[in-house]
Amino acid sequence: MNASLRTKGILAVMVLIGYLALISVFLTHQRQNLVLIVDHMETTQVHQAVLAPVVSMLAHAIVETHILLNAPNQGPGRSDSYGDLPDEFEAISSGLTEIQKLYPSFEPEVRAFGLAAASMRNAPDRQYLKQLGELEQPLMIKLTGVVNELDARSKDLSRRYRDTQQYISTFAITANVVGAIASIAVIIVFFTRLAKDIARLQDRAVAIVGGYSGEPLKNTRKDEVGGLIAAVNRMQGDLRRWEQQLEVARQQRSHHEKMAAVGSLAAAISHEVSNPIAAIAGVAQFIVDETKREDQRSNKTVNEFAAQILTQTERIARIMRKMATLTAPHPPEAELLDLNALIQSTCGFVGYDNRFRGIEFEFDLGHDVPAITAVADHITQVLMNLLINAADAMDASAEPGLRKIRIATLTVADGVQVSVKDNGHGMSPEVLAKAFEESFTTKAAGGGRGIGLFVCKSLIEEGGGRIVLQSSVGEGTTVNLHLPLLPPEKTAS
Repeated sequence: MNASLRTKGILAVMVLIGYLALISVFLTHQRQNLVLIVDHMETTQVHQAVLAPVVSMLAHAIVETHILLNAPNQGPGRSDSYGDLPDEFEAISSGLTEIQKLYPSFEPEVRAFGLAAASMRNAPDRQYLKQLGELEQPLMIKLTGVVNELDARSKDLSRRYRDTQQYISTFAITANVVGAIASIAVIIVFFTRLAKDIARLQDRAVAIVGGYSGEPLKNTRKDEVGGLIAAVNRMQGDLRRWEQQLEVARQQRSHHEKMAAVGSLAAAISHEVSNPIAAIAGVAQFIVDETKREDQRSNKTVNEFAAQILTQTERIARIMRKMATLTAPHPPEAELLDLNALIQSTCGFVGYDNRFRGIEFEFDLGHDVPAITAVADHITQVLMNLLINAADAMDASAEPGLRKIRIATLTVADGVQVSVKDNGHGMSPEVLAKAFEESFTTKAAGGGRGIGLFVCKSLIEEGGGRIVLQSSVGEGTTVNLHLPLLPPEKTAS
């Protein structure tokens, strides 16, 4: 989810409020249940308050009625020995009327008891007393059942009240504890991750300043910290590309300075040795001309020696011309180049390096290869790097004639292809995959910094071309350069 830290904070607060709201709604519902239980308890207590005195009076009346009915010498008819019993029956009847309001099912018993009680009050008579005695017992049983039911209900309501109250208390405490723990856990996780990511950013910033060039930071955040991580990664990439451009520029400048130094040295040497060489060549030519008509054996030997001197002076002059041609300053802009001639002059120049002694150059240069528009210094630098790499990949202890470098040119649909193939050690797939990485090298310490192929790739791609490596262990390496006829800006136009 793409959310800022502020949005995440608001969402966290909203979640907390929602959680508290849910707890409040649930507790409110439980409190409503508790209020309902209290209402039922109050109703039960009201019913018990109505029933209790009636049951008590009825129990007392039953005892007195039983005594009077079983008393000796009590015949039928009126009796003045009932005392306050008729009034008591009237009070019970009044109480039963109130009970009937609560329990309408008592209506038949209440009506019968009321009529008997009224008759007893108006004319106390054993007959009415007996009638009341017959009504009291069933009524007492029914009232006792109701009282027992109310007692059971009261106990059940009391239990439910305690359980509900305990449940509400337990739930409230548990919800608060769970909410607190969850909030603390979220806060700890959030700030731990935030602190960890900030520490990663700090370490990577220090590493970038120190020249770190590895993998960018893994970024799974979509907030401001994630944006900062992305910015640091972009900065690392931009700095890396800038450093690579500086390295390529430095390599080009170094190559240009070396070639300029060699050119200056070649020009100075050529100037210094041209006159002596011309004099030696003139003397040698004179000796050749003077001795070629003589038949004497000594003159023939002198003629051969003079011819060798003349041949070597011509070779020295040719070498000086090659050096002057290759090291002559070229414009930094793209120009029309004879690729085959440039390849031959470059191979001829590097052939004087000790690393190429015993190495045979094989040329398969296409005669129909068109001229290309490119920067001469770039092509020369790439070719020299590839040739030096090819020489370094060969076993110096191999017999002369077994170490070969084959250079071929071929016209293709989108330009010209240049192939440089050696029969050296070759590269494993793991090494081949890293060959173009900057600072990667398999040479021993002091043998190279792993910049050559990286610079070659940068220069070729800068000119709109591409470079492809093919290599197998023990079978050598082939480098294919695909060069366009025109540089990118001219092709676009």
